[in-house]
Amino acid sequence: MLSHPQGSENFEAQNPMKTLLAPVLWTLMACGTATAAEQFVYHGTWNTTNRQLDGAMTCVVAPLGRQQWQGRFYGTWQGVDFDHTVDFNGPADDLRGTAVIDGAAYEWRGSIDRLRMRANFGGDRYAGSFDLSRQPSAPLPHNPRATSASR
Repeated sequence: MLSHPQGSENFEAQNPMKTLLAPVLWTLMACGTATAAEQFVYHGTWNTTNRQLDGAMTCVVAPLGRQQWQGRFYGTWQGVDFDHTVDFNGPADDLRGTAVIDGAAYEWRGSIDRLRMRANFGGDRYAGSFDLSRQPSAPLPHNPRATSASR
């Protein structure tokens, strides 16, 4: 709650909007802080088994709720940037996700812990795996062209 300014006994009566907005602003600030604090950055390689299309990739993972996660996978492959946001679910030791990326459907299964994120994937075009290591916290790049992969 906001404190009364010195010499103003009827602060709430004089400023009803400030009184009503204070709890909303505190809630928004707390949510924004929690979201930023709960993002984890992993970096490493992805490898395909049906074609030689390996490359480096970064994933920013945000827990969304009980056994619900979102990952932003981005990098550069053969000189072309990619950036896809994918929702996935399950306990940390048995994650499962589906996505449609560039018109191809994929399923993947993996795990995440405080040091690594690993998964195997298969789909209409490619099959393979990725093995990413946790990175120190750093400012995350913003890509306004990021695409959400459909489930």
